[in-house]
Amino acid sequence: MRRPALRAALGLLALGSLAAALHAQPAAGPTQVALGDGFGCGLAADGTVRCWGECGDGQCGSPGGDARTPRPVPGLSAVRAIDAGYGFACALGEDGQVRCWGDNGYGQLGVEGVEERAEPEPVPGVEGATAIALGSFHACALVEGGEVRCWGSNRYANLGVPQPERVRAEARPVPRLRATAIWSGKYHSCARDRRGRLVCWGSSDHGQVGTRRRVRRAGLTRVRGTGSVEQVSLGGSQSCVLGAEGELRCWGQNLFNVGEGSVSMHPRPVVDPRAAGAEGLSVYGENHCIVRGGQVLCWGVNRTHFLHVPTDEMGEVVLEPSAVPGLRDATAVELGASAVCARRASGQWVCWGRNRHGAVGVGSADPMVSAPTPLPW
Repeated sequence: MRRPALRAALGLLALGSLAAALHAQPAAGPTQVALGDGFGCGLAADGTVRCWGECGDGQCGSPGGDARTPRPVPGLSAVRAIDAGYGFACALGEDGQVRCWGDNGYGQLGVEGVEERAEPEPVPGVEGATAIALGSFHACALVEGGEVRCWGSNRYANLGVPQPERVRAEARPVPRLRATAIWSGKYHSCARDRRGRLVCWGSSDHGQVGTRRRVRRAGLTRVRGTGSVEQVSLGGSQSCVLGAEGELRCWGQNLFNVGEGSVSMHPRPVVDPRAAGAEGLSVYGENHCIVRGGQVLCWGVNRTHFLHVPTDEMGEVVLEPSAVPGLRDATAVELGASAVCARRASGQWVCWGRNRHGAVGVGSADPMVSAPTPLPW
């Protein structure tokens, strides 16, 4: 082989090796982030889990004080999905088991007689799970065959059982439901049934379950008028769906954040023209964030000012979707009680917000993290 040809061949070989090495590098951040109330967890590409923030109830998965950066959760591997509630978290394993840890004041770990537990343990009675969804104090799992099993607080019929059984640690099926997907908000949950319809249950004090009147404990209710549903996100008193064409529809409590321009209750989905063209969605409490064109835009009732977007003259209400400065390549957003995280095109996650107990997870001791800051991973 001639020298020029040899050099060219070696150059191509080197480029190929470099490309393979770059391809083999682990992701720049977690594959999923779940934010709860004052803490968060991330799922690593290798199937392990790390958590950060307030750890007083064991929600970080290990004994010790608060964690200002992600801390490994011992005993977890081969995890494929995570979710976080109020002081507790759960992981769905490749083996179909659901393991939970943290606060157990309402039986949300699936066991009785334990106030809190830092070690992840399987939820009895849940096998063959394919999806999980956590509310503030309850949890649900979708299992093979379409059954939905829920456990924890039932104060608002969160478990799909209208009877006044306020706490139930035992995981039992939601009656008369076979589903293909599930989601949970603060005190209510929704599922896509086998006919593709969205059905919800739980607290509907502002119509967030889809009831025409205020109902404290609503049973299974079909939500009409959702259109095509690509994504679902449930907050405290609102529910939202994102359609295939980027149209956002929300219903429930309307503190100027359902998009209709009033504060009246909306028991039926209302198209929010402010969010047209949205590509991603996250709702928590009274706040909303979307991804559009690489930007993260947020609005809602920003009482703690953690959204870091322009507010009204009272410094509380964000009436229009406002872009978070410094983000141009976002692909996903996750909204928590006091923090927000966004995934960038590189796979890196950046977070910002109110940082009490290290809830933002970026290592800062400041009470507020104003700018999107890389999550150490």
